[in-house]
Amino acid sequence: MILTKLDIAHFRNIDAITLEPHPSLNLITGNNGSGKSSILESIQCLSTGHSFRTRKAKELIQRESEEFTVTALFHDPGSSRDHRAGLQRQRDGKTDMRLNFEEISSIAEVTRLLPIKSLTPDSHKLIQEGPEERRIFLDWGVFHVEPAFFDIWRQFKRSLSQRNQLLRENGSSQELSSWDSLFIESANQINDFRISYVESLSKALQIRLNSLASRFHVELQYRSGWSSDYELAEVMVRNSDYHRRMKTTTDGPHRAEMVMLSDGVPAKQVLSRGQQKVLVYLLHLSQLDLLNTIQSRQAVVLCDDLTSELDTEHSQRLIQQLVDLQGQIFVSGVDLSVLESQNHERFHMLDGEVKKVV
Repeated sequence: MILTKLDIAHFRNIDAITLEPHPSLNLITGNNGSGKSSILESIQCLSTGHSFRTRKAKELIQRESEEFTVTALFHDPGSSRDHRAGLQRQRDGKTDMRLNFEEISSIAEVTRLLPIKSLTPDSHKLIQEGPEERRIFLDWGVFHVEPAFFDIWRQFKRSLSQRNQLLRENGSSQELSSWDSLFIESANQINDFRISYVESLSKALQIRLNSLASRFHVELQYRSGWSSDYELAEVMVRNSDYHRRMKTTTDGPHRAEMVMLSDGVPAKQVLSRGQQKVLVYLLHLSQLDLLNTIQSRQAVVLCDDLTSELDTEHSQRLIQQLVDLQGQIFVSGVDLSVLESQNHERFHMLDGEVKKVV
């Protein structure tokens, strides 16, 4: 997808601005606190309902306002279709979402049409933090390449929520079993989707590592969230008493893990800080490769504060790799002069106002 016009109102320190982005590379400069990252946050909000910094609408709404609004026109090069999407979130929690002038009930409709990949200074959490970060990363990829995933994921979340509530309330075995069939069926389907995706992602990552003549090797493995010695249905029976004692469901894809190993050792234990940064960006690039290969689509990529995270050589290399994917890229930073050799548009932010730099 290619954003062709972006309107932002009452978002953080932005009163009202309009951008007509470049189809390839957009450089957004400005001093700290000027609003350059807010532009990137607003793009992600339009696609997912939240930014890469917070899920709380109150933190995104301009201080003097009661709501923020983000609207955009975007073009699908594959189908040659144009779309219009709009999002308004209010302080009282109300949300209004529209796609092609019609009200929609789920942001997933926009998310599927407008995939957003955010690369931020917190991206290192993918390696350093716990398994939830890697599950979120993994499910982003599965969602965008497997059309059936979202509905099955919702069924799983509903059955898990109901089951855990019954466990907290000491529900009867009959009440629990009424949700077990849906839980097990949806959990197994999610597990199959993830296993297949990790296999493809691992191959795509190896290609990326080879292209850099990397001095380190990384293998991806998927652990399902329950003992591999048994089927999930059997595990649920075996561990039913334990679930009751813990008052929560301790087995299932919500406890899954994508493991990164370098020569058989967890990557975060043996790779240097610099190597970990490279690995994180290669993992994201590999996801973009799969999106392109499987669905013939490109995501809009947001790179927040890129040059503070990577040195000049790695910044240039990453942007070149992203440009080669023929998608649209937005990069924020105080000084992005090292990237100006690429065909681009540059927008400069000052106190919440934007000026196109010619």
